[in-house]
Amino acid sequence: MAKPHVREFLEHFVKPLVAGGELHVGRPIPADQLLAWEAQLAEASVETEAVDDARMAVLSTIVYRPPPLLFEADDLALCAGLHNALFLVHPRADVWTVTDKQRRRIVDTALSMVSQPLTQNRSRVLGRHALLHNLFELTRNDVTVSWWTGKAVFQGQSPPTRLTAWKGVRRVREDTSVVDFDELLAVPDTAPVVATLVRRSPLTQLLTSHPAAPPLHWEDATFLLRDAELARAIAYTLVPEGPPARITSGPARLAAAFEQMLERTPDEADVRAVAALLVHLGALFCFAELTLREVGAKSPLLSTVLAAEAAAQRPRGLATLFALPNALAQVDPRLAVPPGIEEVPALARRWSMHRGQTVELLGDAVVDAIVARLKRHLRAN
Repeated sequence: MAKPHVREFLEHFVKPLVAGGELHVGRPIPADQLLAWEAQLAEASVETEAVDDARMAVLSTIVYRPPPLLFEADDLALCAGLHNALFLVHPRADVWTVTDKQRRRIVDTALSMVSQPLTQNRSRVLGRHALLHNLFELTRNDVTVSWWTGKAVFQGQSPPTRLTAWKGVRRVREDTSVVDFDELLAVPDTAPVVATLVRRSPLTQLLTSHPAAPPLHWEDATFLLRDAELARAIAYTLVPEGPPARITSGPARLAAAFEQMLERTPDEADVRAVAALLVHLGALFCFAELTLREVGAKSPLLSTVLAAEAAAQRPRGLATLFALPNALAQVDPRLAVPPGIEEVPALARRWSMHRGQTVELLGDAVVDAIVARLKRHLRAN
């Protein structure tokens, strides 16, 4: 049987991964086939251009002028590794993969493929994010078809028309269940591959996530905060409109990663950069409340997410997110207030209200604990 050309992989897996649509997952891609595909990229200009156009469309919502992109061998390897991870949860994997040893070999090959060098090159960082921005949204639709004499389950496949015909006569019913990221790519076989993959795209980790996603290591991502355009895009993406839990989930996730960062030995400059971002997110929460009718009203957001009765349901990092400015005021006041906030009196009043309400709801002990951790990393100036 003839081996597939890289054009087929680009058209049926890579392009829908970027632009959305149905991904075709076939047999696992061995290392020698990936090498052959790398050599074939020059013959697939139409397909690679379509992928790059789709990536440019993704980036147009993040940066004003996306850099020129060229689909390269490292991009192909990342996609091949993800494909192999998805194969491991493919409904036919048990048929195609005979032994545990073969599954282990597929995992090792996928890990090797996604273990591309880390990069801080802006074009590569943006290109990788555009390639993987849908990673946490990947799902599989499983359809159960039942009729008068039996039923059948089609995992990730459309049922044949012969089974869905004559619905009224044969009493045909179709029930669809969605298999989410946590069941596809957070299981023991695939989790190491995904953890290695997303580390190669820190912008993806900052902009998108899932409760079952690998934890963020801030040391891999702080360089993004020194790019003003990217830092702005990150901040605005992290504070969407919606109910309080949705508004604070992304920032709380980054604050939880900051807590873990403080347990390691990061560069002081990195600690300052992350702290400044989290404080800025706090200012965005205040800005969203400038339309409150009562100027001195307490924050509805803080009253909801920091309420004592909701303490058991608080996501990790939420308390640190809101208590951090109060703690920084005792360690390095320059970081405790976003620059320029005093130039908008209404915003400054909201900021002051948030700081006082945070202490009321969380108590001094939470702030003092953060102060103690910050003092291990921030030198007094």
